[in-house]
Amino acid sequence: MTEMREQIDSLLEQIKQSLHKDAQIDTRRASFRYVWPGHASVQLVGPDESSEPLLVTVGHISRNSLDFRSPRRFHVDQKLLITLETDQGQLQIPATVMHTTESVLKFVIGVKFDLPDTCPADDQ
Repeated sequence: MTEMREQIDSLLEQIKQSLHKDAQIDTRRASFRYVWPGHASVQLVGPDESSEPLLVTVGHISRNSLDFRSPRRFHVDQKLLITLETDQGQLQIPATVMHTTESVLKFVIGVKFDLPDTCPADDQ
């Protein structure tokens, strides 16, 4: 999991450099987050919930979480596997859905990364 944390930190540094701006500060979160309209693949995980990967658009990403736009609803506490493309290849991150908000034609899904050092206060 330490290697995954290092890959996430590396990705955030790449995003920061490519955007040429600092992260958004939000007092509700434990870490900074970046607007990053990248793409990810999302897949349900669990004994009876395996699914085909779904391509989604990422909205924000932080050290501990991200949110994305999805054509389908996900339920709070569902376990997901998020796959991001990085300069070092694919980064697969286990995550838990923290919220689902319906918007025009899509759902905004906030997830928390399921890593040992993830701070629960950094929910989306």
